[in-house]
Amino acid sequence: MLDLDVRTLFIVSISVTMVLGFLLLFAWYQNREIRALGWWSASHFVMCIGAGLLGARGFIPDVVSIDIANALLLIACGMGWGGARLFDERSVPVSGVLAGAILWLLACQLPGLSDSVNARIMLSSAIISVYAIGTGCEIWRGRQFEPLMSRWPLSATQFVHGAVYALRIWLVFAFPVAPGATLFSAAWFSIIALESLLYLIVASFMILAMAKERSELVHKTNAMLDPLTNIPNRRAFLDAAMRRMRQRSRNPEPVTALLFDLDHFKSINDRFGHSVGDEVLRIFTAKAAAEFRSTDMMGRLGGEEFGALLFGAGEGTAVGTAERIRRALMVATAEIDGKHVDATVSIGVAALTSDSVEDVAELLARADNALYLAKERGRNRVEVAGKLPPVAVPPVEEARAAVATIPSLRVVSPGIAPQVPAAANEDDIMWAEPQQLRAAGN
Repeated sequence: MLDLDVRTLFIVSISVTMVLGFLLLFAWYQNREIRALGWWSASHFVMCIGAGLLGARGFIPDVVSIDIANALLLIACGMGWGGARLFDERSVPVSGVLAGAILWLLACQLPGLSDSVNARIMLSSAIISVYAIGTGCEIWRGRQFEPLMSRWPLSATQFVHGAVYALRIWLVFAFPVAPGATLFSAAWFSIIALESLLYLIVASFMILAMAKERSELVHKTNAMLDPLTNIPNRRAFLDAAMRRMRQRSRNPEPVTALLFDLDHFKSINDRFGHSVGDEVLRIFTAKAAAEFRSTDMMGRLGGEEFGALLFGAGEGTAVGTAERIRRALMVATAEIDGKHVDATVSIGVAALTSDSVEDVAELLARADNALYLAKERGRNRVEVAGKLPPVAVPPVEEARAAVATIPSLRVVSPGIAPQVPAAANEDDIMWAEPQQLRAAGN
């Protein structure tokens, strides 16, 4: 075993734990939103008190230096577990925090445990090991909702610490403490004490790194989200769109762009107030998001303009989605707070086949042209880029088409129009302008 002065190492561990507790307390004071920092800081202070009472054995009653001291150490471990749950906004059951200490105090009333230092060491080691592994599991579990890189080393640190205290149970069997001797006399205690000191240092700095990473992630997210609708803003939408389009170059698939513009939105604000206008934006976002798939992207491009990219969807699917959104908005805004708002939206669609190459800017530009066409043709409609409107048939040509369906034609009222002989071929019929018809009648 290493030749370490156990009592000196013990005092150093308590001092370092106190410093780390103040460091976590200062971090919590700077960022009150992360309440877990306060819990972890408090656990360090409780641990210092428990370790101090444990080190004072022989100078204070055994019930304080053994029973209460170890109970405080176990409460500190429970608070560390609770802090891990609180970090991910999960509830912290008081029973879970105090379970280890309560079990310890009840076990201390048993004659077999109170008279055996080895039995007490094994019980406390088992409880600490369970809390350490449980804390690591809680931190690891949160990666599904918040993938912070600091979770990995912190979880590993907790698992290793739990394994070391599980190993301490075996060490008690292999190298038991002599009856009547103190824990400090154990040959392996210096190794365990050194590991505990390193664990506290590494875990505390990983906690600080994890809290800092979360704060940076929150600030970055806030900078990339529209605060009113809680969807990506223009910058975030375009950045994500360019990344997805680069991935598309490796795995070709169709993609369709949709651009939305709420019709006469300024008029809605002027007539009903900005609060109603904001509600219209939120309603539109909710109705649109309900129609999109998890692979689709949507963002607020500015004001009342929104954009979306549908990956793996063709023109027909995109038009159907756009039509459902258009109708859903009309129904949802027919009445807001007792006011007949009747908001509508114009939508431009531009499709890109899987074998076509076009960047985001070009695709959105085509969708914008279609959106402009939708507004030009009366708004509250969906237009597709590249689709020409049906050509208007002139009145005379329309009449020619109607007459072409009749096998033969005679004008039977010569008083109104000159008689036209029957024609075997409809193309031989002579057409008279209105002025000619009036002259013939005269």
